[in-house]
Amino acid sequence: MTTTHIPRGKYHIWTVGCQMNQADSQRIQTMLDELGWEEASMEQANLVVLNTCSVRSAPEVKAHNQLAHLKRAKEQRSDLLVALMGCMIGNQKTIDDLSKRYPHIDLFMKVEHSDILPHFLEERWTPISGAGCLDVELLPSDEPQELEPIENLLPTFATSTARGKKQTVLPMAITPKPGERIAHYPTKIEPARVSPTAWLPIVLGCNKVCTYCIVPYRRGRERSRPLDELMLEARTLVDKGARELTLLGQTVESYGLDLPEQPDLADLMTSLSEIDGLQRIRFMTSYPRYMTDSMIERMAHLPKVCEHLNIPVQSGDDEMLKRMKRGYTLEEYCERIDRVRELWPSISLSTDIIVGFCGETEEEFQHTLDLIEKIRFDVVHVAAYSVRPGTVASRWEDDVPLQEKKRRLHAVEEVQARIALERNQTSLGQIEEVMIEDLNTTHGRQQWRGRNRTNKLVFFPQPEASTSQRVYQPGDLVSVRIEHVTPWSLQGCAVEL
Repeated sequence: MTTTHIPRGKYHIWTVGCQMNQADSQRIQTMLDELGWEEASMEQANLVVLNTCSVRSAPEVKAHNQLAHLKRAKEQRSDLLVALMGCMIGNQKTIDDLSKRYPHIDLFMKVEHSDILPHFLEERWTPISGAGCLDVELLPSDEPQELEPIENLLPTFATSTARGKKQTVLPMAITPKPGERIAHYPTKIEPARVSPTAWLPIVLGCNKVCTYCIVPYRRGRERSRPLDELMLEARTLVDKGARELTLLGQTVESYGLDLPEQPDLADLMTSLSEIDGLQRIRFMTSYPRYMTDSMIERMAHLPKVCEHLNIPVQSGDDEMLKRMKRGYTLEEYCERIDRVRELWPSISLSTDIIVGFCGETEEEFQHTLDLIEKIRFDVVHVAAYSVRPGTVASRWEDDVPLQEKKRRLHAVEEVQARIALERNQTSLGQIEEVMIEDLNTTHGRQQWRGRNRTNKLVFFPQPEASTSQRVYQPGDLVSVRIEHVTPWSLQGCAVEL
């Protein structure tokens, strides 16, 4: 019996949303690479995975647009499989509703159930005989025939047949097998390639029940990953090229509270700091009530931990914080900010703000502007409230008109742009340590793009050969003298120290 190897298919992963989604996509990419699949564009792919977000309406609209596009593509291509994952995947009712609306989706999958992906591909892609082999004896002909070149063979997906009718066995026809679904976060991450900046999820899910947020319903209860597991993954990422790791969690300082040994975030960072080749450690997102003085002091004294804190406030009004069920008062939040700045003077601060939440009055919104002026964040991420079905707030009246939400959003942006410019101007003439992330080619010129230790974007050109023999590449640490600033970035030139 003669067998011929059949090449695996091509895949494309489309990702929208937060950094946790990006980390989840990296896990799926690693699994597909290990299965022998090849990354390609969406137009060329045999498997398209949409990793979705439901935290706000805009990314969900993008996902629906992609699904509509893939429906048309699938009508023209019999070799296209579509998988959906991410925060649009909720309970069974959500899946049933999506399945009715988009019957062309072949697989619904949470990252904790990603073990089903190899089973799914085996059922829908692998030939009947063997894994990745075509059995000549199963070809649908009694007469001897010459095999076509293997690149001309197209997959034929299994289809159901009426009872009593004979089913014809076609080349690469698939006999479906039941797939096992084990709810376990995939931990074997050995990607073929890793960018200099990589994500390391350390806390999964969220125990908070903020009234506007869908995340706890989609990602489940808070679970810390064991320290040994994280150290193994971190070493693998560094071995594959990562120079900076960002530790991820919805409330990252809660790390370890549910583990037997109860290591905290600073303990984890201390262990990670011992990894040779790892140059920087970042972390997000923070929650004020979990940040102890001891934790802050220990992190501040670890040279590899970068001086940046993302600590969402969402609103500058206590009544709004109660309606949002944030779990702290404005006084508690400001006290924690003051303490952080006292214990870690060089730190930069970013925050998240929602405008136009249910019932927000003009006075309550003004309190948010007042808070921005008081704390003077380096960066403010602002979003207009959008109703998320399934949340507590979805049962309330969304009573702030869209035009008013936009006005408030622009008001926050205007105030913050002025503050950010003033804060960035203190960097003029300073020499910043910048890690190169990629080459930026916008505005008709080529510049290296990276971030300094306080997480601010820095752009600088490649020095002329006459002034420097060094050829830069992503992952390099470069000293940059800042010569120009905007509210959103710093620009300068590389210097030799």
